[in-house]
Amino acid sequence: MGNKQFNRRQFMNTIGLSAFTIGALTVPSLGYGRQSAIGDRNINHIGPMEGYTPQIGALVSMLEWISDSVIRVTKKLSVEQLDYLHDKDSNSIGSLMMHVAATEVIYQDLTFNNLNDFSDANKKKWGVAMDLGPDAQTQLKGNNIKYYTDAMNEARAISLAEFKKRDDEWLLSGETEKWNWNNYCKWFHVVEHFANHRGQITWYSKRLPGGGS
Repeated sequence: MGNKQFNRRQFMNTIGLSAFTIGALTVPSLGYGRQSAIGDRNINHIGPMEGYTPQIGALVSMLEWISDSVIRVTKKLSVEQLDYLHDKDSNSIGSLMMHVAATEVIYQDLTFNNLNDFSDANKKKWGVAMDLGPDAQTQLKGNNIKYYTDAMNEARAISLAEFKKRDDEWLLSGETEKWNWNNYCKWFHVVEHFANHRGQITWYSKRLPGGGS
């Protein structure tokens, strides 16, 4: 499956400009302006990317943006802050970072390896982070921020390598008899999962002892 030359104009025509004219845009005051980890590109440019077919590139740009958001909001947290449990039913910020990485890994197994769950090796490595709860409260602690960002980056590196092997036809396929999501929907769920837990991380970070960020 060779990569097709990306074409920004063709991509915009494909998704339809109407998607951008439904309502007024809200501009976030996030101050994001750094370069992406993938080459020398502005991370705020969502859309096709060199090295990927058009819609896979757009998906990758979304994944990069949302994971960068998680990393930026946690990068100054101490080990104690990463381990903080707001109450007995809470998950720590560190465990949530491991959880989003684990979610990416399980979708690698589901879509790249055509499995119905984690591989045995990934289940052993990522199962606690995937399930969260009491086991994560006791086992995912005592680690600095590099430990968690390295885990996220390790998972992402595999995703990027595998996406390069595939094309938009693959992305728009993938439904099974028991699961009618195509691969694009499955991977968009990974993006959504990051965003969901990014919200939790922000909520917890504002309630850290001694004043949150």
